[in-house]
Amino acid sequence: MNYTVRDLLQLEELDKAEFKGTKQSLSKFITGITIIDSPYIARWLKGGEILLTSFHAVSTFDEESLSEWAENLADKKISALIVKNPNEGDTIPEVIEEVCAKRNIAMIVIHRDVPFISIIRKVTRKLFSQDVERLEYFREINHRFTELSIRNMDDEVIIQTLESLIGNPVTIYNELFTVLATTDSEVELFYENDKFKERDDSKDSLFPIYRRNVIFPKLQDRLCEQIMIPITTVNQTRVNLVISAVNSNFNEFDFIAIENAATALSLNLAKKIAVSEVEKKYKNEIIDDLLSGELKNDNDIKERAFNINFDLNSRSAVVVFSLNFKNKDIDSKNHQRYYNMLINNIDYYLKDAIIRERFNQVIVIWPIHSGQNNIKKEMSYIKKSINLVLSKFESTTEDATVLAGIGTIANTVFDLPRSHTEAQEVTNMLTLFEPVKSFEELGVYRLLYQFKHDNNKLDEFIPHSLRRLLNYHKSNRKQLIETLDMYLQSQQNISRTADRLFIHYKTVTYRLDKIKEITQMDYEDANEMLSVQVGLKILEINH
Repeated sequence: MNYTVRDLLQLEELDKAEFKGTKQSLSKFITGITIIDSPYIARWLKGGEILLTSFHAVSTFDEESLSEWAENLADKKISALIVKNPNEGDTIPEVIEEVCAKRNIAMIVIHRDVPFISIIRKVTRKLFSQDVERLEYFREINHRFTELSIRNMDDEVIIQTLESLIGNPVTIYNELFTVLATTDSEVELFYENDKFKERDDSKDSLFPIYRRNVIFPKLQDRLCEQIMIPITTVNQTRVNLVISAVNSNFNEFDFIAIENAATALSLNLAKKIAVSEVEKKYKNEIIDDLLSGELKNDNDIKERAFNINFDLNSRSAVVVFSLNFKNKDIDSKNHQRYYNMLINNIDYYLKDAIIRERFNQVIVIWPIHSGQNNIKKEMSYIKKSINLVLSKFESTTEDATVLAGIGTIANTVFDLPRSHTEAQEVTNMLTLFEPVKSFEELGVYRLLYQFKHDNNKLDEFIPHSLRRLLNYHKSNRKQLIETLDMYLQSQQNISRTADRLFIHYKTVTYRLDKIKEITQMDYEDANEMLSVQVGLKILEINH
C-alpha cells in the first residue's frame, strides 16, 4: 500500500510533533525524503517528497524571496515539510506557514533535539519495503495477464480478471463509445459530469490514462470517478478500456493491474487485427469479383456471394464513399484513422452492410429492407441513412468531408456490377452537387460528363442566345445568369423563382426582360429553353 503523511505521523520520533495541516493533506502519498541543504532544491524534486529543514539554507532570504522559494516547492507537489528551529526562541517564518496553508501542504514541527537522520532512516526503510512489495505485485499480475494472452483468452476473461483484482466494474468501448464487452451492464449508461483530463502521472505509464467524473442513472444517479485508457494498434484501430470507481477509489496497485490488463488487451487487439486483415483480404477479393462483372459462371457467383453472407434473393444498391481531406499532406497514420472512423459510422447505422475499402474509397453493398418496390422511397431512405453517417462523421472532425454516390438498386447479385459502375460515375461527378447523390438523379449530366475533359466539344452545345449573355460584360451579368438558371429550375414559374432567390416578383420580371433584350431568347420555345438548360449545366461542369 502507499505510504502517506498519516502513516508518517505514526513514527516514534514524531510523537510530540505539532501537525499543521488539513485532513486532505494527511492522505498525500510519500515518494521520498530529503534534507533541504540548498536553496535551489526545487530543481531536483519530482513530487511527493518529504522535506526536512531548519531553514539554514535560506537564512539570508528576505520575506519576498522566502515566499517565492516556498511557492516553488509547492509547485513541485511536495507532500509535507518537517521543520525544527535550531535555537530556542526561534520561530517559523510566517510567510512559509501562509504558503503551506494556502497550497495544502502539511507542516510538521519537531523538537530541535530530534535527529533528522533517524526520521530519514525509518522513512527510507518503509519506502524500500513498499517498492519491493510493488515489484512483487507487478511480477505476480504481469504473469497472470501474460498467461491469459498465451492461452488466447478473449477480452471478456481479461476484464473479468481485472475486475476481480481491483473490485470495480470494467467496460471496453470502441471509438464511437459503443459497448464491446462489460463486467457490469449497470455502468454501460452514464452522463458526463466533466471532460476527460489526462492524469499527471500517466507519463510514467505505457498507456495514457484519462480521468473524469460521470453520473450513472442505473445507480441512483451516483457521481463516480471514471478512468479511460485508449488502446491503439499500428493501423490506428482503437478501443477504450474504461473502469468506473463505483465500489472503491483507485490506488497505486490498481493502476499496476490496469496497465497489465491494457497490455493484454493490446496484444489481443493486434492478434484480432492480424486475423481480420487476412479475412478482409479474402473477403475483399470476393467483393471485387462480384462487383467487377467478370464472373460469368452462375455457380461461381453464388459461391462467392455465400462466402460473404450475401443473400442471393435480396435487393441492394452499391454506394461509393469518397473522403476529401482539407490538408493534402495528411500522413498515412491519420489517413487510415479517418477511414476507420467512416467505416465504423457506416457499421453503426447499417449492421449487415458488406463493406470494402479500396483506392481511397469505401464501397458498400447496401441492403434494401423496405419490403416494397417503390424505388423512389427506397432511394430516399438510403440517402437519409447516408446523411446520418456523414453527419456523425463530420461532427467528430473538421479535417475531412465525405461524398457518397449511389447506384441504382440491384434486384439480384447479378445486377451488382451495373450498380457499382453507376455509383462510381456519380462519385466522380459529386463536386458539382450536394455530398450525396444517386445515379437516377444525374439526368443529362450523365451524358455531358463524358466530355468533361474536352471543353471545346462541350462548348459547341452552348446555344448562341446563352453565349450573348455570357459575353454581356456588365456588373449584373452574374445575377442575370443566376436568375435564368433558377427560372428554368422552377419550371419557368416567376413566383417560385422569386421565393427561391429571396427577391421580389417584379425584380425577377425585370431581370427576365433584360435577359430577353440581351439574348433575344424566346421563353415560349421549348426546344430553345432545353438548349439553354443544357448550356447552363455545361457551364457548371466546365467551372
